[in-house]
Amino acid sequence: MSRGWGHRTRSRRRVLVALSVAVLATAAVVAGVADIAASVASVASAGDYQLVQYPNAGFGGLRAQIARAHHSIDMEMYELADPATERALVTAAARGVRVRVLLDQAFSGAEVNQPAVAYLRGHGVQVKWGPRGYIFHIKATSFDGAVSDISTANLVAKYYRTTRDAEIIDADPAQVRAIEATFAHDFNAGPSGVPREQTVQAPGLVWSPNTGSGTAETALVSQISAARHAVDFTSEELADPAIYQALARDARRGVTCRVVMTRSSDWDTAFQTLTRAGCRVHVFPDSATALYIHEKLILDDPGRAGESMLLGSQNASVTSLTRNRELGIVLNDHDGGAHAIAAASATFSGDFAHAAAW
Repeated sequence: MSRGWGHRTRSRRRVLVALSVAVLATAAVVAGVADIAASVASVASAGDYQLVQYPNAGFGGLRAQIARAHHSIDMEMYELADPATERALVTAAARGVRVRVLLDQAFSGAEVNQPAVAYLRGHGVQVKWGPRGYIFHIKATSFDGAVSDISTANLVAKYYRTTRDAEIIDADPAQVRAIEATFAHDFNAGPSGVPREQTVQAPGLVWSPNTGSGTAETALVSQISAARHAVDFTSEELADPAIYQALARDARRGVTCRVVMTRSSDWDTAFQTLTRAGCRVHVFPDSATALYIHEKLILDDPGRAGESMLLGSQNASVTSLTRNRELGIVLNDHDGGAHAIAAASATFSGDFAHAAAW
């Protein structure tokens, strides 16, 4: 996996290549989150949704959210290896905030997360492991039951400066309640097992696993297939035939199809299928001088009426879409997502321009 949770482990240090990124003005979302950080660039917001784009934004905004929390912080995270964020969580707990953290222990999770577990437990933070054999690949943090961050990014500091990721700061009440309720199910399930399909539904959320309104695989295929004019796609992985065949069908029916990823022979079958269908695939080299694509994003018809996007932790693999704990969100131009879609689209186009044709 790939660097986040994949076939290969990348321990190299990398420096960031020149990027073309949209930088939009920051607007208030809700009280306690509005002034996330003066240094946060690459942010677009409107209504209940705010898009934060990495690496340009940096992670000071997350630590500012932690510092502003009054009552509760609930974090469900695949990997946590960021001393600054860990200290911020401890400081919040010390001032009386209830801080609960659930971390993955599958694959390399136990090794990566063990130092954070020991530190947090030793300083008043409630920490639990996800059950063995069940991958918690989700990256979600909720604050005071009012705001939830739905992210593609792990909290591993050594990768912050070199990795393309993004998150939605979500203040929609129904969605935040659903995320908090699902967190409670996961946190209280115990090490022997989690009710894997136990998710609380809200319109716009895409859970894995999910037996409510269909699987995440179905949701991603539907998102891709809904494109009328153009579809843009990024992912760390592209191994699920249902996903790349849906993109290929789009290209064959005349939809402009663009894909940006990090080069890997693991995705050659998918890339061959896509390019034969007419989809343009651009890749960054898997090298020490290239931007690493970790973001998972689908953009439908950006810049047109009816535009939408799906962003979240789900990789385009069968395991991620059907068996892991994952969370994504769908935004549309009619529900306050237009600013986020525009910013994500501008960044995608910049990455596509800088990457080489496969």
